[in-house]
Amino acid sequence: MLNPFGVLQDFLASCFYDYGLFISRHPKAFALGPLILTSILAFGALNVRMEDDLRFLYSPEHSRSRLEYQIHKNFSGATSNRNFSSFVSVTLESLDGDKNLLTKEKCALIRRLNKYIMENLTLTLDGNEVNFGKDICPLLKQCTFSNLIADIFFDSVFSKQTRENPRIKVEYPTMTFFENKLFLPTHLYGVRTDDKNSIKYMDMVHLIYNVPSYRSYSSEEVSTAFTESLKELFGTELAPFKSSLFSLPILKEEMQKNATYTIPFISLTILLLVSFTVGSCMTGDWITSKPIEAMIGVLTSSMAIVSAGGILFALGEPFIYQVTVMPFIALAIGVDDVYVMLGAWQDTRRTLPPEKRMALALEEAGSAISVTSITSILSFGIGSFSSTPAISIFCKFIMVAVAFDWFYQLTFFAAVMVLGARREAAGYHCIFVWKRCDKVEREKAKSSDTASPSKHFFSNIFAPIICNPVTRILIIIVYGVYILLAFYGCSQLEPNLTPSRLVVDDSPLVHYLHLAENKIWAEGLIGRVYVNKAPDLRDPKQNDRLLSLAADLESTPYSMGPNSTSFWLREFNGYRQYFAEDNERIYSTLKSFLMVSFNNHWESDIQWSNHTNEEEQRVEKFVFTTAFKIENWNMRTALLLMWRNITSHYPEIEAFVFDENNFYSDQMLELQTTTLQSLGTAILILIAVCILFVAESSIVFWVTFSLVSMDIGTAGFLSLWGADLDPTTVVNILMSIGQCIDFATHVGYRIYRSEFADPNDRIRDALGAIAWPVLQAGSSTLLAIVVMILVPSNAVRMFARTSVLVVATGLFHGLLVLPVVIRTFASHAKAHDPNHRSHCSSMANMGSR
Repeated sequence: MLNPFGVLQDFLASCFYDYGLFISRHPKAFALGPLILTSILAFGALNVRMEDDLRFLYSPEHSRSRLEYQIHKNFSGATSNRNFSSFVSVTLESLDGDKNLLTKEKCALIRRLNKYIMENLTLTLDGNEVNFGKDICPLLKQCTFSNLIADIFFDSVFSKQTRENPRIKVEYPTMTFFENKLFLPTHLYGVRTDDKNSIKYMDMVHLIYNVPSYRSYSSEEVSTAFTESLKELFGTELAPFKSSLFSLPILKEEMQKNATYTIPFISLTILLLVSFTVGSCMTGDWITSKPIEAMIGVLTSSMAIVSAGGILFALGEPFIYQVTVMPFIALAIGVDDVYVMLGAWQDTRRTLPPEKRMALALEEAGSAISVTSITSILSFGIGSFSSTPAISIFCKFIMVAVAFDWFYQLTFFAAVMVLGARREAAGYHCIFVWKRCDKVEREKAKSSDTASPSKHFFSNIFAPIICNPVTRILIIIVYGVYILLAFYGCSQLEPNLTPSRLVVDDSPLVHYLHLAENKIWAEGLIGRVYVNKAPDLRDPKQNDRLLSLAADLESTPYSMGPNSTSFWLREFNGYRQYFAEDNERIYSTLKSFLMVSFNNHWESDIQWSNHTNEEEQRVEKFVFTTAFKIENWNMRTALLLMWRNITSHYPEIEAFVFDENNFYSDQMLELQTTTLQSLGTAILILIAVCILFVAESSIVFWVTFSLVSMDIGTAGFLSLWGADLDPTTVVNILMSIGQCIDFATHVGYRIYRSEFADPNDRIRDALGAIAWPVLQAGSSTLLAIVVMILVPSNAVRMFARTSVLVVATGLFHGLLVLPVVIRTFASHAKAHDPNHRSHCSSMANMGSR
């Protein structure tokens, strides 16, 4: 069954044939033009802008977490990121053999350290020393309350007088301190209690400092200076603990090291690629070998990288650390096209004039690299519409780089091939181009029956072996084992996020992130519940409805219960019982409640309406907190959905639950959808492009089958290799889709283009022409990627693992599975009829009839 749309292939083949003749007459213009264009576009790098806002990069554009974050910012009174407060976390663990921090001496040291930080620590801002506790902290009320709960606990736990006070109960997880309930898991971890819930052991203390902006310095800039001062403090007699730090500025800096550590390896990659490409493009003589062309082929890909970066930076696209791997991918894809172009040239008869050979080479290779480039561009183009900016930006850079590579291959590199063709025709040396070889060497190069060793091997040895019925059965059995393992791996691939994998191996954040994953999140985290439109508290029903909201949130499976909730309204209701019930005076009573010394810390949780008459002021919005435990990101995401479902039942008060990591959870919800949509779209795109370029529908089917199989294998074996479905894995899977296309499409397209009717001869002809370029492409990709295994970063190593799997599955399918299934199940495919020797314009006229 033939596909009529495949006639586009013959039309383009004719156009490329004519184009080959044209560029053979004007090679210098086609060589200089791309060089000038690249030089101009390179100036776009002057507009480069770094983007390290994790909340922007890793949350879908229309996600609810962005709204929740905005509500959080607005409540804090921040009009921009500059005057928005940030936080710095400090963990303290024992350095000696006794891991228990609950000793009088160690608790005293912790109190002394916190007191020093809050009263004596100085920060250096542009050379000026500023006292944190006296100059900066008073600007934010929450800062002055930093670690107050921990300080009260340490003061109470060893005081006999305090412990005997009936109004003070030191229990876990909630400590009662007069009229206040203090939630201890915010600061104490690794806790062990006795049968009376009294704490007997703890192995970690978590101190949290809220840091405001200061004068013209943003809170992030102040946080950076604050952490630098803390680093100098740790290890001294004031802080004799095993300590770790965390803040968003530190996280951004550490994640950026993924790029910083990777960039130096690009030069090594280029060196390896040049060496391999030059070596693999040598033939049996010094005239037909193409070492200079091979080197310039790598330069062509480098030009595409520079042009893509320049134009996107000029258009305002930011640089993110994932873009660092773009040069490696672009080099791998670009050098693949170089092998196809040079392979098509070597496949022409050497006795033909160089113009004719160039036309025939572009007729064959032009369409082949166009098929793979178009499918890769469209695949990454779909990814560029992802709602997650990090994925979208990454895909844009790859898409534009592949587009420029396709353009430069057909212009700049084709022009270089023309100049090399003239050199070869004149009999000059392939390296010392000014030296003409002797007559014997020239006659050897002109020999029409000379076949390269690689073509001889794949055509006369390898192809007959895989066409043998026994070999085909064995390959199909091996494939069955492969696909079963791949499906099993995919079934184990679950959405998860391990923050410690996002930073480099030697990052100082690794220890803190491990503690966060294993202790902090698992033993108690605080969620902030914002009520953006407070009801009229004079109405008892509205009062009860607010309490109902808190009770609903406390009823979730991951909640730590009512004792973990810090809600001013509950305390206020207890206070009101001592007064005559007068709902009309509830707001004035609330102000009196807040003036009591034990209650004034609630002031920062309530915002009043801006009414000129103080008696007419009402509570406009407020916040309360509740605690929860989670063991992994799946639980965290499930909890977030429960929160949002609960708050949706209270639309009139506009309730939102905010947690610093909500944006990660939102992305977790998008990961599976993004992956499946990208894979499905890539398959549809491949089918559409193949239909336009390949007239034999059975070959279209098996090429598509191979792509799906390769993607399943890459994802499955990546899972078996230890990957979770996190942002890094999604980016890698999207990348693998684009890379897998090359292997399947090149082989399938060349089998379709074979003019032999006998199925065995068809496979022999196709593999003789394309197997070596495909093997070169796979080997060069491995060389481009293998150096990245040396980068001390899990994210970069995972990218390298993905590329290794792409090459392994690509070569397995391209050189074994696809030829075998086409030979076995599509042996009836008709030989290609090359009726495109007329000019492109003639073909266009034929198509219009």
